[in-house]
Amino acid sequence: MNPPILSIEDLNVSFKTSKGIVRANEGISLEIREGEILGLIGETGCGKTTLGKAILRLLSGKAKLEGKIVYRDTDLLTLPEKEMRCFRGKEIGIMLQNPSACLNPVLSAGRQIAEIYRYHEGMGKKEAEKKAGEMLELVGISSFRGCEYPHQFSGGMLQRVMVAIGLALRPGLLIADEPTKGLDTDTKLQIVELIAGLVRKENSSMLLITHDLELAGRLADRIAVMYAGEIIEIGKAAEIISNPKHPYTLDLLHSLPGKGFRTVPGQPPSLVSPPSGCRYHPRCSFRLEACSQVHPELLGFESERLTRCFLSEMGRIKETAAQPSLNSQPSLNSQPSLNSQSALKCAEEETWHC
Repeated sequence: MNPPILSIEDLNVSFKTSKGIVRANEGISLEIREGEILGLIGETGCGKTTLGKAILRLLSGKAKLEGKIVYRDTDLLTLPEKEMRCFRGKEIGIMLQNPSACLNPVLSAGRQIAEIYRYHEGMGKKEAEKKAGEMLELVGISSFRGCEYPHQFSGGMLQRVMVAIGLALRPGLLIADEPTKGLDTDTKLQIVELIAGLVRKENSSMLLITHDLELAGRLADRIAVMYAGEIIEIGKAAEIISNPKHPYTLDLLHSLPGKGFRTVPGQPPSLVSPPSGCRYHPRCSFRLEACSQVHPELLGFESERLTRCFLSEMGRIKETAAQPSLNSQPSLNSQPSLNSQSALKCAEEETWHC
């Protein structure tokens, strides 16, 4: 087993908003190992993107971060901002969602890549432009297109530019936030194979943030499942896909076209006032009486497998999943006053923007 390149210990991220305190991440503890691709999956609004931005401290100053984020023996939360800038891009790269909004519309694609080399490597203009052209060629774009602007590229090509930016300095860790969002199936496959191939080639690590469970299962070595700001299951990708231990993971699998195409019942809970006990219990078809009263811990019961569920602790997830209780169906009519997606949107509008 490779040593961790990044360790997150008991991380809490919260924002003060007009609706109350949004607890976007609570008690997050996980590791990304050297040379590993870790998939982070969950519904929109569960806190995945917040976690990715928290690692690089890209959240607004109004965000409150508690815990530890350790990258190769350095706690990133204790670094002064000047030192933190050296880590961004050089040690940890990031591909943000929606490249058409993240890229500067008045700067050419080549110049935006070249600026990375000028800032971090101290290169001259011509040398940086040459390196930018090489990166464009590496991701499948002709270097002659480096003088073109973002609006002149298709969605797939823009995503390739983001790959070039994220990997320009050969970082030890790449954070890829929804890298295939809005792309058609063929383009999606091309992009994910490109990213994974380059990451493997450099022996780098990657945090793949996505709501696409099939994509995570295809690319990742391990998968961490997030729900309502918490990690609820971690394990090897093949085991998560073939034998989920948490009812939410099972419901996500059943929502796939090849697995039944059934929607996950109910609505995500509020991140301002989440349910008591297990946060998934209002939507869970297999809930027990204790689920609404006691908050389950993230416990290990198999090698490299962690789950936050009482059924898993009792070894009953398989038999229970086969026959859900008819007396414990989730209430589809109960909707929280502020669900997780709108809460994070509220926090984003009041505290930060991409």
